[in-house]
Formats: sequence, structure tokens, C-alpha cells
Amino acid sequence: MQSLDIISVNIWNILISLANLLILFLVMKKFLFKPVMKIMNERQSQVTAIYADAENDRQAAADMKQEYETRMAAAREEADGLVRNAVQTAQRKSDAIVNEAKDQAAHLKQKAETEIQQEKKQMLDDVRTEISDLAVSIASRIMEREVNAQDHADFVDQFIQNVGDKQ
Repeated sequence: MQSLDIISVNIWNILISLANLLILFLVMKKFLFKPVMKIMNERQSQVTAIYADAENDRQAAADMKQEYETRMAAAREEADGLVRNAVQTAQRKSDAIVNEAKDQAAHLKQKAETEIQQEKKQMLDDVRTEISDLAVSIASRIMEREVNAQDHADFVDQFIQNVGDKQ
């Protein structure tokens, strides 16, 4: 019956094994599980902190990107405004130059017309004077009589009137 002793169940052995297991568990818990759990918790907090820092850095980068895009848009708008202002200023200057040139041309034209009118009047006066002198000379030869000053003035005025009307 020796084979039965090997398979037999001994309560004291089981109780002692259980007590050893319990003592081993308590010793392991005190010296092994608590420090390991403490290290695991520290590690978990470090990982959480690293993830939080990474999220903060990502958020800061996104904010910086948004600020950069806003500034770039503002810079583009400012550049467009400057170009628009430059174009408007150039257009106004161009219009002013053109208007000034037109005014100068109109002034020169008016001045030329005035000079032409004055020269024409001067020429007519010169011609009238020459014609009246010639008419007096011809009339005095034809009449060969003495003409007094009043008759002469009337004759010249009438002749000038007739010459002025014909032209």
C-alpha cells in the first residue's frame, strides 16, 4: 500500500503550506508589491505628465500657427492696402498732371487766340491808318482845294466806317 501514501492528503501539510503561502504573500506584499506599485504609480504620473506636456506643446504650436496665419493675413491685407493706396495716389497724380496739361494747353490756346485778335486788330488799325492817309492824299490831290480840319476828320471817319463795313 505504498502507493497510497504518496497520494494521501495530510491536513497538517495543507495547513502549513497555506500558512507559508500566506506569510510569503504578506512578506511579498510588504517588500515587493508596495514598492513596485509605488514605482508603477510614479511612472504612471510621469507618463501622464509627459502626455500633458505634449498636449500643451501641441496646443501652443496650434496657437502659434493660428497667430502666424492671422499675422500673415493681416500682412497680406496691409500689403494689398499699400498697393491699392499707391495705385490710387499714382492715378490721382496722373489725373492732376493731365488736367494741368489740359489747362496749360487751353491757356496757351486762349493766349494765342487773344494775340491773334490783337494782331488782327492792330493790322486793321494800321491798314485803316494807311488807307486813310492814302485817301486823304488822293482826296487832296483830287480836290486841290483847301480842306479844313473838321471836313478832314469827317471824311476820314466816313472812309474808315466804309472800310470797316466792307471787311
